[in-house]
Amino acid sequence: MRLASEDKIRDYRERGWWGDRTYYDVFTEAAAVRPEATAVVDPPDRSAWLGGASRRVTWEALRDQTEAMAVALASRGLGRGDRIIMQMPNVAEVLPVYFACAKLGAVLSPLPVQYGAFELRHVKAAVAPKAMIVAPRFKDRSLAATAAEVLGEDVELMTLGGEPGGPSVALEDLASGATGEAPRAGEADDAFTIAWTSGTTGMPKGVPRSHNHWLAIAPATYEAMQLQDGDVLLNPFPMTNMAAIGGMMSSWLHVRGQLVLHQPFDLPTFMKQLVLERVTATVAPPALLTMLLKTPKALEGVDLSHLRVIGSGSAPLSEFMVGGWRDRGIEIVNLFGSNEGVSLATGPREAESPARRAAWFPRFGHPAADFEVTMNERVETKLVAVDSGEVVEGPGTEGELLVRGPAVFEGYWGMSDEERSQVFDAEGFFRTGDLFKIAEDERFLVFSGRVKDIIIRGGHNISAAEIDGLLEGHPDLAEAAAFGVPDDVMGERIGVAVVPRPGAEVTLESVIEYLAAKDIAKNKLPEQLRILETLPRNPMNKVLRWKLVSEGPGRE
Repeated sequence: MRLASEDKIRDYRERGWWGDRTYYDVFTEAAAVRPEATAVVDPPDRSAWLGGASRRVTWEALRDQTEAMAVALASRGLGRGDRIIMQMPNVAEVLPVYFACAKLGAVLSPLPVQYGAFELRHVKAAVAPKAMIVAPRFKDRSLAATAAEVLGEDVELMTLGGEPGGPSVALEDLASGATGEAPRAGEADDAFTIAWTSGTTGMPKGVPRSHNHWLAIAPATYEAMQLQDGDVLLNPFPMTNMAAIGGMMSSWLHVRGQLVLHQPFDLPTFMKQLVLERVTATVAPPALLTMLLKTPKALEGVDLSHLRVIGSGSAPLSEFMVGGWRDRGIEIVNLFGSNEGVSLATGPREAESPARRAAWFPRFGHPAADFEVTMNERVETKLVAVDSGEVVEGPGTEGELLVRGPAVFEGYWGMSDEERSQVFDAEGFFRTGDLFKIAEDERFLVFSGRVKDIIIRGGHNISAAEIDGLLEGHPDLAEAAAFGVPDDVMGERIGVAVVPRPGAEVTLESVIEYLAAKDIAKNKLPEQLRILETLPRNPMNKVLRWKLVSEGPGRE
């Protein structure tokens, strides 16, 4: 299932940006170099929220598990182009699934564990999967039971350990009984994954990416963070999106080191892993890193002597935070990316001063840019004025960031030609929906906000329009609009502004109860309610969400 046009494939191959290697190839090459070394480490608290003992797996054992998984999946009739959805937390069993699918040419669509029945129905309808791999539970939620109810007999279900009354096939039984050799059918230009992101249309969008897409974007992280062979990487991001796949997993394969998994986020466990696993590189949200600096007791007696670098993003960084960690001998790298293929990163080589590194990003592809990193050659960027579409050339003027290159996807799953013209411009640049300005040093861009109505809660993109649409049927509401509430811990929390119908009494609890009945993910439920007489709108009748955030009208 090829994604790019033959002309684009030929062009990028001639430039040396795309090739023949798949993720299965990259993995087996790494496993051959360090077979007896530890490859992946489970979260130490795994038994509390999933069950089963935490595992440490060598590269050789991981290779054997991958081959057995490929045979098992092939024995169920799964092969090139077949879609397999997976809903698993960060545990070691996730990795053989990725690499087995890469070998077979199957398309893996990983789903966040937060997804409920509502999102699962949408994914099923969108990608028509042949199979689903699912964890039996996550904390107090039965993921397998929900999957069985939603997918019915249309999709074969496989789960860790099996579950009474749940899916009919246990993943371990399939893999342990696998014999023979699975066919190697995957090709580098084939679709490898379909990740999910939220856009202004109100429903999660599938983002298909090939092996070449992923491998083209991988240098953005490991070059900016200056990772070294054998590094120990601590990954707290769910293995479902750009940060984990393109950032941490790809970097781990590149340095052939050790991948330490973490989920759900728990600060004491995270700090314990940093010390006990002698982690050399990790990623963390800026609010957490700032909090640790402002709470000296939290770092008292914590041996971070092995930690060299921390990647951070999903919210603006501060000079205080970048400088504070540098004073402790740890460099901060500012990461800005998306599932679609945006890949900006600012490390010590790009911007030495904490002030610049906290706010500036390389203007990759610009003639004046002289950055000695791979992405400067592979990525083209431009800014266009939101109102006129004119290209922004000078410093200080705000514009939407557009990007083009081998790391950028080809379009959302099932996208129509009309939708394509809204997502890409006439020259093939992807419209990111992010607002930037050109810095006084024209080699850099400065982030200033978002065009799209996206709420980023705990690193997860949540569509405000999706919540709006669900609330349209609420019997007590005349209208409603979701918005992001700035929060030091989560980045943003979800607020909802409502206009009640005459005589109706609306509470936060009643809104949550209504949305929960829709089976949406818990992280999409609002945490703040504002009651208004009318929603602020522009002349085109579009809700001005920024006013809900900045002016805070109404009562909570």
